[in-house]
Amino acid sequence: MDPTDSQGSKTTSRVTPAPRRPRPTIGELMIVVAGIGVGLAVGLPIFRDETSLGESFVVLGGAVLGGASLVGVPLLLWERRRGRHRRFRSGTLLWFAHGTAAWLLWPPIIVGRRSSARGQSPPIVDPSAAEICFFYGTPLMAVYVTASLLAGGWLRRRRRGTRRSPAPMHWRERFGLLLGMGWAVIGLYVLSMIYRSQFR
Repeated sequence: MDPTDSQGSKTTSRVTPAPRRPRPTIGELMIVVAGIGVGLAVGLPIFRDETSLGESFVVLGGAVLGGASLVGVPLLLWERRRGRHRRFRSGTLLWFAHGTAAWLLWPPIIVGRRSSARGQSPPIVDPSAAEICFFYGTPLMAVYVTASLLAGGWLRRRRRGTRRSPAPMHWRERFGLLLGMGWAVIGLYVLSMIYRSQFR
């Protein structure tokens, strides 16, 4: 016997399946891996000079995270153009911000390595200034932005309703959050280096 409501009309109970969490495609994973390779190609020449263990950690971490961040700018802009994601959330915001730092600072880093004026000009215009800004400034920016997102409540997991399960998170959002956390960890280490140099 079919269930009916108070007016005698038939009612059907529809069970909506839980939305599947979007995962990256093979092509997207290959793009991210290629970006990491480019980041290592940019960062590894710095090790030709004698660097300390702390500097090696900062540069190597910045090269890997910078390469992954680099590819986020075209990927996220392409998604916005297709109309799938109209606004950046916290994770995609972090990914795009760090990717923008790579797009803006890597060209002067590459060009500055061929300059014969390295170490001879004032700090702000020295060819090595771009390397310092990227490998030390970008992690510090991650600390500031992550702290702001935490204080503003942007990193709390949003729920669709009080009794419903949390909304699925797109892989770009999750990956952006992981990148942001990685940059922030390096930024905290840079802060510790600054404080140790000032108070020892």
